[in-house]
Amino acid sequence: MAARKTKQTTANKTATSPKTRSRRKKAGSGFISNLAALISMTFFGRLFLVALGLALILALNLLISQNDFDFFFTLLGIELIAVAAFFWLRFLVKK
Repeated sequence: MAARKTKQTTANKTATSPKTRSRRKKAGSGFISNLAALISMTFFGRLFLVALGLALILALNLLISQNDFDFFFTLLGIELIAVAAFFWLRFLVKK
């Protein structure tokens, strides 16, 4: 039986390699978050983002309801009640 050879290292790798700092991306430093921050700095930008969000929610409701308008308005009503309850509770907690 042949004896196994063991690897011998002459130097520690961390001692010979130069110390480099890895650059990590900050959370929320992507293109979309930077664009949203830039748009939300103005009044009209905020209005645009709100309109965009409402259009997205309405489009998703239409997709879910598959043009059944009774179901669409039921979903919309549930969402409006949920949003109203959220802001009402937020108002109570802050006061």
